[in-house]
Amino acid sequence: MPHSGQIHKLGTYDVVVCGGGMAGVGAACAAARAGAHVLLVERLEVLGGLGTSGGVGNFCFGDETLPGGQGRVLDDIWDGLAAYRAIGEGHGWRVGRNPPFFNHTFDHNVLAIVLQELAEADGVELLFATDVIGADAQEGHVRSAILHNRSLCQRVEASIFVDATGDGILSRHAGAPVLPPDGDHPQSIPPSHMIYVQPSEDAGPQVVRRENPGEPVPQYSVWTEPDRVGLKMWWRDGGFDTSTGQGYSDAGRAFRRRIPEFVRHFQGTKQGQDSVFAYSASMLGLRDSVRVEGDYVLTADDLRSGRSFPDAVAHGCFPLDSAAITKEAMPPYQIPYGCLCVKSLTNVLVAGRCFSATRVALSSARIMVTCCLMGQAAGAAAAMACEERIPVRRVAPARVRRVLAAAASHDDVLRLRLGE
Repeated sequence: MPHSGQIHKLGTYDVVVCGGGMAGVGAACAAARAGAHVLLVERLEVLGGLGTSGGVGNFCFGDETLPGGQGRVLDDIWDGLAAYRAIGEGHGWRVGRNPPFFNHTFDHNVLAIVLQELAEADGVELLFATDVIGADAQEGHVRSAILHNRSLCQRVEASIFVDATGDGILSRHAGAPVLPPDGDHPQSIPPSHMIYVQPSEDAGPQVVRRENPGEPVPQYSVWTEPDRVGLKMWWRDGGFDTSTGQGYSDAGRAFRRRIPEFVRHFQGTKQGQDSVFAYSASMLGLRDSVRVEGDYVLTADDLRSGRSFPDAVAHGCFPLDSAAITKEAMPPYQIPYGCLCVKSLTNVLVAGRCFSATRVALSSARIMVTCCLMGQAAGAAAAMACEERIPVRRVAPARVRRVLAAAASHDDVLRLRLGE
């Protein structure tokens, strides 16, 4: 690859957000609403990550506060889905109330439309089908991100970058340290995969051309939707290291080869006897990859104690949820700004699955609504740092909290959880 100075310059922005999942959308929209000139770079061809390409049409939390308390961007996403009749019991979308799991299903295909409409309305520039393949960083300051797409290599400059790739791609290219596995959780949180079946008058047994003797029996949860049923495939002991390229690839192959077997198993149940295979998600249900080391590392003990932080900018309360550990309900806990500040980098923030936390803590904080709120906090802070021309660490977390609470339509919940 040529030196970054020889690569065509795509443009200069106030804020560049890398990754267009729920964290990235939250960051990009929050920064743009604060007046920043924002580019959102996404490696897939739609926004939403697991919520769209991953087929995970389910907003979940650990209490009944949803949709309140997760910031204005999520409020607007929820309203957009409702406008399309793609969420809400009144439109046939199931709401699960089984403490400590509270679930709101939605149409993951429609979410992709809603997110793009929202980003465009906020003035966010979008660049799809583009990978982050490098970073030009000097003494901890990232000058540009190196991108690759059908135009080959390009570079984009920004005052502040937000790494919402889920894998810490930009941060790692810039030399940021990553966190080691937990001592009590050395293996990656097992992934899952979503497949969908639909009713058919001509349903017959699913053809299974390849048997898998010796592999775990099919395990899946059933997600009922108005016109189809989702099957969330998983098994406890896959042994996949999804933090590596090969491990991620192997996991995707392992799930895909067993789709016919899972469909036929579901057809053998009373609920699935008239079902046929419709489609599978294009993206693996990745729950854990690489976590970037920040100024503070959120721990499971922080979650269990419901710890408060003076620099809190987000919150969560979803249970610890990893197949390698026993599910455990969590009280409301705070996520400090220090978890979003990347160690050794001056103008990069992280949000979403790659934020600074132990693997066990991540098993709770990784859910979409919490990642979206983290993203909003990072985006608001990025806009402040850009406007004031200061390093991200000099942004006052209390000011970020006030901005988030003032914009939210359910500000009472957000203020209570953040201590405002």
